[in-house]
Amino acid sequence: MVAITSLLLLGSFLFSTPSYAVQESWRVRDASCPDYKTFSTRRHTPVTNGPLRLPFQRPISECRTFSSKEVERVIKEVTGRIPDVDLSRLFENCFPNTLDTTVRWHVPGRSPQSFIVTGDINAEWIRDSTNQLSPYLPLAKVDNDIRTLILGAIHTQAEFLTFSPYCNAFQPPAQSHLKPSSNDQSDNVNPPYDPSLVFECKYELDSLASFLNLANMYFEQTGDASFVGSDPYFLEALKNVLQVLDEQALTTYDENGNDRRNRYIFQRQTNVGTETLALQGAGNPTNLNTSLIRSAFRPSDDATILQFFIPANAFVAVELKRAKKLLAAGGYAKMADELFSRGEKIENGVWEHGVYEHKVYGKVFAYEVDGYGSIINMDDANLPSLLSLPLLGFVDAKDEVYQNTRRMLLSKAGNPYFLKGPEFAGIGGPHIGVRYAWPMSLLTLIRTSDDDVEIAAALDLVKKTTGGLGLMHESVNVRRARDYTRSWFAWCNSEFGKTILDLAARKPHLVFGEGAESYSIDSVAGA
Repeated sequence: MVAITSLLLLGSFLFSTPSYAVQESWRVRDASCPDYKTFSTRRHTPVTNGPLRLPFQRPISECRTFSSKEVERVIKEVTGRIPDVDLSRLFENCFPNTLDTTVRWHVPGRSPQSFIVTGDINAEWIRDSTNQLSPYLPLAKVDNDIRTLILGAIHTQAEFLTFSPYCNAFQPPAQSHLKPSSNDQSDNVNPPYDPSLVFECKYELDSLASFLNLANMYFEQTGDASFVGSDPYFLEALKNVLQVLDEQALTTYDENGNDRRNRYIFQRQTNVGTETLALQGAGNPTNLNTSLIRSAFRPSDDATILQFFIPANAFVAVELKRAKKLLAAGGYAKMADELFSRGEKIENGVWEHGVYEHKVYGKVFAYEVDGYGSIINMDDANLPSLLSLPLLGFVDAKDEVYQNTRRMLLSKAGNPYFLKGPEFAGIGGPHIGVRYAWPMSLLTLIRTSDDDVEIAAALDLVKKTTGGLGLMHESVNVRRARDYTRSWFAWCNSEFGKTILDLAARKPHLVFGEGAESYSIDSVAGA
């Protein structure tokens, strides 16, 4: 009777199993696991003996959605070297959060599949899932379970893009037998989509770049390009990506000045301006001969104002060029050359049309342009961003244009979404509003900085603004840090894990103490 009562109190936590063959038996066992959406809003013991007394926020091992001995080894090795017990606890909670809580369905074997939700929303964003999995890529060299999980994610993303390449967020695959959910919106979208397959269909250029990014990272870490030809969806998805790029390279007017209807249309009944597109869903006009690609929405899922969104163009340029090695190794040399050429063309367009002379900061990158000379001058915390350009591989962090841009972005006078209050500071964006900065922006700041003082201050600020819950949040009120959005946001938890690993390798004294030796997950994975 006690056991039954406990099950009723804890509720249902229907996470899937690492094996489709035993999925149903796991569902029965998982009925005793708490819903992590609720679990993440409460403090759990043991708490640290540090000044923040941060709780332990991992589910018990039986309730974790995926397990990796190599990930556990990294956690033990890193936390064992961090003297700051609160910082150590944050890494312990955040680094494995994607594996612990968001692997809703995974089929291992020769044709693996993986469905990775973003956290408190039961859908997979291609961008989010790529970033969520990225900290574990180096371990794919030595951990076959991680390798299979990521290969499965590549397959599932490819399947999504085979059927709906304009869409950004997807329902569980039908074969998972997981119930789809609704976003409770009434959208008019062209091309049309099947709501049983698609959760939301906002066309975001960075989403397509993220698909390439995951495949490129996997190949670079493992040397395995066999999936290019063997995966039943990968090449078809890649062709669809290129078709979307071609369609979104077409501008509002042709060479004769005649207007043409955009292939992609999105209209939503809403009272929020960033949730729909102007001009009957086509978006504001773009001009000819820029070599840039339109993006209807930003990685925040907010509508672009000017559709040549520079961070996403920079990102897709890098990933197209990077994919040359993957495609060549997979036996597709002609396509490899085509992708590299496309990437070079877009890269040139970014430098030609996405850089302008600011009256205060000098030559800087614009956030959005339209090819007519109009510029949106800002940055948003969501990745890709202008602040993250070095992390994308588009530019060196020491580049003069980037440094000028960085000074602008981290200034209230230069960036309307740089927010600073008595309890928090960072870059936010229109998605939440002008009182909420995103911890993700400070994690990006840290990984693009070489200044120990700047890094230490940002890390301390992030550490102190988890609302006492020991997890990263989507955004934090700069005036009152315990006011935050999303207690379960796996993408940002992964970004925190990557940030600590970056500092452990690059500036070990800032996390391990003076005189500490560096720790590299890459070298550990290659051992």
